[in-house]
Amino acid sequence: MKYVILALLVASGFMPFAQAAQLDAKIPADENVIEPSFQFLRVIYIEYPNGGEIAELLKGKSQTLSFNVDSKTTDMFDLTNKINQNLKLIPSDAFVTDIKVNYQAILSGNENSAVIEYKIELIPTITNHVIQRQNEKSMIDANWRGIKLEQPIIIDTKYGSFDINNPKSALEILAPDVMAKIEDKNIKILELPILDASGILNLPLHKWHSLFDNTAIIPGSTEYKFSGKYVITHYTMGECNVEIGVCNDRKWNQDFVTDKNYSIKIIESQDDASITIEGYADSSTFEGIQIFNTSLKNTVNDKTETGFPTGVMYGMAGMAAIGGIAMFVISNRKLKHDKDQGQTGIDPSHLKSYETSNSAGGYKTNRGESHVISSETKMPISHRISD
Repeated sequence: MKYVILALLVASGFMPFAQAAQLDAKIPADENVIEPSFQFLRVIYIEYPNGGEIAELLKGKSQTLSFNVDSKTTDMFDLTNKINQNLKLIPSDAFVTDIKVNYQAILSGNENSAVIEYKIELIPTITNHVIQRQNEKSMIDANWRGIKLEQPIIIDTKYGSFDINNPKSALEILAPDVMAKIEDKNIKILELPILDASGILNLPLHKWHSLFDNTAIIPGSTEYKFSGKYVITHYTMGECNVEIGVCNDRKWNQDFVTDKNYSIKIIESQDDASITIEGYADSSTFEGIQIFNTSLKNTVNDKTETGFPTGVMYGMAGMAAIGGIAMFVISNRKLKHDKDQGQTGIDPSHLKSYETSNSAGGYKTNRGESHVISSETKMPISHRISD
């Protein structure tokens, strides 16, 4: 059995697993700017089970490429423009004024394959996401969550001009000798764009999970380091189910031959997202745009995320509390009754105790048995006791 478990670990546990795009966003109630975090993850495997020249170049190799850039970098203005062009096509009224990029690629060469892990984080500064705000109510554009860039994104870095949207750019720095051997093999999957969060937009908001949290406004919550002015609503894409659909990994594979047979594979799981909104929030559409309707008072929707009216849920909670009180009263009366009756059971004066035996090794426990002394039965009734 242990060999089966080991085989499973080798087959799956040691293989990095990445979700293609991840979004983490917070939308404050009183601000006109948000800075969501988009993380784009990809894992590429170069497999060489038969050994070969490429295997010798990659085995045992470990190298990391990373850099952080912001608006001070000259090419970032071009990236901002491309994102805004994409937002218009989605369509979205949101507008990006600034952006930060954190890039990392890690190469690890193993016995039978090499793994390249990509992690690219975009942090745009977004304005104009609030369509309307009036009397503590707001309509908030939610289509900006589906940013997708298909063209090259060239940025000036410490490694020179670098296309952050093309995985091949990192390999040309991490393993230039390998890339020289395969540059004429036309391996298209090494150039598939990474910056694609369209899957987060493709799942309509009404299929997301929503939950409101009023912890911050509960009296006394500051004692436990919770603070805030409003209720918080959490929206998450949630797990795959019958309604949402089956979660299937996205896979690409391409074989090529030099001195040996080699294979390149890409595996990505479904996109994931979490959006936190100050106030009560519900989703709908406005002029073809998916939006959040928010309110600082509970007037957006008198239903919980399970679909039950809030009044019914509170009523059920009240009935449960009443039932608990009733059980407490009944239990308390029974306790008083037993106390008035005095001790019940066998009179201790009719019991005689004696030790049973010592345990192995000479260690003695305080354990024994008791016999009921009765002139009528003539037979002892055993009761085990222990201390």
